Amino acid sequence: MNNPHDMHSGILEARDLRLVRAIYESEGVTRAAKQLHLSQSAVSHQLRNLEERLNVELFRREKRRLVITPAGNKLVELARLVLAPMLQAELEIRRGLALERAKLRVATQCYTAYHWLPKALLALGASHPEVELVIVSEVLADPLEAFEDKRIDLALCVTPPRRGAFQRVPLFDDEMLLAVPCGHRLAKKSYVKGRDLASETLIQTSVSSAERERVAKLLFGKAPPQVGRVLRLPVAEAVLDLVQAGVGVSILAGFTLKTRVARGDLEAVRLTRRGLTRSWTGVYQKNSPMEGPIHTLISELRQAGPSQQRGRTKVR
Repeated sequence: MNNPHDMHSGILEARDLRLVRAIYESEGVTRAAKQLHLSQSAVSHQLRNLEERLNVELFRREKRRLVITPAGNKLVELARLVLAPMLQAELEIRRGLALERAKLRVATQCYTAYHWLPKALLALGASHPEVELVIVSEVLADPLEAFEDKRIDLALCVTPPRRGAFQRVPLFDDEMLLAVPCGHRLAKKSYVKGRDLASETLIQTSVSSAERERVAKLLFGKAPPQVGRVLRLPVAEAVLDLVQAGVGVSILAGFTLKTRVARGDLEAVRLTRRGLTRSWTGVYQKNSPMEGPIHTLISELRQAGPSQQRGRTKVR
């Protein structure tokens, strides 16, 4: 007879998270099987087994498509949070925790980088197990000072420094969109201008002052920004929760909205007639001693970035 205490412990494993993430990102079992190096029947069997263990549907079958459910999406978000640190820990344990490793210190000018960075980190860990990657968490308006103080080796920038002996490698583009509650008056517009936000509560996450100024200039021109009020929160998910609840609107990267828009939790509207696009650049010092790992990470970022991902966020 099963121990009742065992029935509620150890249900989720790392392979379960890899399975759900692969099916979601591959948009089906067939491509997921190739990604996981398994047969299609094995992937289907593992998915059924996981749904039985959790007693919840993770993907809804609609004709020939698998549509992720809120429960499945929660596992995808969990996979993005935990799989990269798990791989990092595994590599450290295999090499010995006492072993001192070279550190590749990476800074990013915007929190949204953490949505597409984990895939590149996995590839870096596999190619350069001798390197420990350190994320410098503070948002940098200008990475020049951090480079001069030797606090970082690589900066992922939307406003790269214009001076200094740096290598500047274009990575990809992404589009900023306005997230609004379902049925909001702005959701009916084909695009939103700065003056449309005059009576709105704008909910934002932490970004660099340079990025805020760039967005404000594109939306409002030389005039000072006019919004009803501004709320700032440290976590993007909290911002989206408030938007979904109807507290206000938010300017966010389109790929961070994709899942909630697809579920019908909120809507996304283009900013300005031409759209508000930003270009990401990898910046590092010439002749950096970490040039090899940097090249690997940049190569993976160019493939894993939002402009390379399948599908687009649905906008008006």
